[in-house]
Amino acid sequence: MNSLCYNRLVNDYTKGDKMNIKDVARLAETSVATVSRVMNNDPKVAKVTRQKVLAIIEESGYIPDAKGRSLRTQRSNKILVLIPTMSNQFYSRILQGVEAKAEEHGYQVLVAITNLEVIQEEKYLDMLKSRHVDGAISFFSTLDPHQISEIAKKYPFVQCCEPTLGADVSSAVIDNREAIYEVTQDFIKKGHKRIAMISGDYYRFSEEAREKGYKDALREANIKFDDSLLKKSFYRLKEGESLTVELMNQKNPPTAIICVSDSLAIGSITALHKLEKKVGKDVDVIGFDNTSITSFYYPTISTIAQPRFDLGTTAVDLLMEKFNDNNSTNKKVILPHTVIHRESTGCAK
Repeated sequence: MNSLCYNRLVNDYTKGDKMNIKDVARLAETSVATVSRVMNNDPKVAKVTRQKVLAIIEESGYIPDAKGRSLRTQRSNKILVLIPTMSNQFYSRILQGVEAKAEEHGYQVLVAITNLEVIQEEKYLDMLKSRHVDGAISFFSTLDPHQISEIAKKYPFVQCCEPTLGADVSSAVIDNREAIYEVTQDFIKKGHKRIAMISGDYYRFSEEAREKGYKDALREANIKFDDSLLKKSFYRLKEGESLTVELMNQKNPPTAIICVSDSLAIGSITALHKLEKKVGKDVDVIGFDNTSITSFYYPTISTIAQPRFDLGTTAVDLLMEKFNDNNSTNKKVILPHTVIHRESTGCAK
């Protein structure tokens, strides 16, 4: 199309004629499908073509019909986030990261609480099949590895913090094994030989890795693993307290306790107070997650910090890759953790 015809057409539309996507395609000398891909930020469109289409849209004042565009693209511009519970403040900061990054990409976030119920989770995931959401991020799933792999194969779906063992799915995590290995080594270097661990009994991905880090560090230091020092819990404060009492009632009690959550660490410290043990002197205690209470509790609680906000933003980045190509290779992105020593491990506040 010569420049005279192009200018005349653009001028006609800027005078008030309603322009449609076919007109944009004709002016850009390309297909309607290509214009649609440009509007949906498809990275496969050539740079020259993209610039030409965007210039025509800007000059002509073309405004896509939102309803029609949604029907054509089957995009809702919504992301579903599945959270097992809202009682754990650990998830709040990750969710902030998800929302911040999603907003950058023009997506809204819908949060659904599964309460660790399979039926509830499956009901929410039906929103993917019905196109009410464009993709989903799961903080923890009750589904089996095969189910997760099938969902990820068909729809944009990623996991954050607690991916399902054995599932083929993109995920954003920390190195849980290395985190506990590091703190166990710290205790060994301080001279501790009776080191206990209060682990969990539900979140297999993180629990198995953390227990492996604990055992690896003991083995490398030639300290025999004692299964009476490894306790299982369901992450409740009261369990941290009762299990610590069990540990301290042993003939040869531990001098250091590793807890796989900050709530368990609080329960452990509570028990030690009642037993008139000096935390950070008689017994060292460390938690996991660096939730806000750890720096305000007495004594201040040593902990392992996860980069929660960054875990959320990374999960969205992985989801965006799936939006562009759901057949792309699944990735496991490992983010760095930080060990923070405070008063509960004998460090000054």
